[in-house]
Amino acid sequence: MPEEKGKISPAETAIVGGVVAFGTLIALAVLATRAAAKVTVSNLIISPTEVNPGQPVTIYCTVTNIGNEAGSYTVHLGGDFVAKQTVTLQPGESRTISFEVTPTVAKTYSVSVDGLTGTFRATEMPVADIRVENLTISPTEVYVGEPVMISVVAINYGTASGSKTIVCTVS
Repeated sequence: MPEEKGKISPAETAIVGGVVAFGTLIALAVLATRAAAKVTVSNLIISPTEVNPGQPVTIYCTVTNIGNEAGSYTVHLGGDFVAKQTVTLQPGESRTISFEVTPTVAKTYSVSVDGLTGTFRATEMPVADIRVENLTISPTEVYVGEPVMISVVAINYGTASGSKTIVCTVS
């Protein structure tokens, strides 16, 4: 999408008060910059934190635009796995992004996401990998005092039995 004439892209820098004289012709260059999107990355979550080799692990984080301009930001996953994702956010907007990785050998893996760090472990010992899926809410709109049915399916993708506490928060 082309920029409007006279507009400055967020990537441009400012030249303020630069004066250039050519004989009797004087040029004054004054440019202003727009504030670029300011982004924070927070809430690193690694789930599950223990798996068997070959089982997927999901790495989540929250990206928030705390600036006054919309913009794109590239989130980098580092450590034992390397990946990146670009997210476009409006001012004040937050979005949760995720990376899925699959360890191939038994060891402790390190991950970093834009300065946030964590670990997970792949082990040859059997582990439970209980994941909550298929959230359904019925009906989706009710009047105060009417009943609502909320259900999920818990599936153990691991190789050992286990348990998981499922918490339902309604706000």
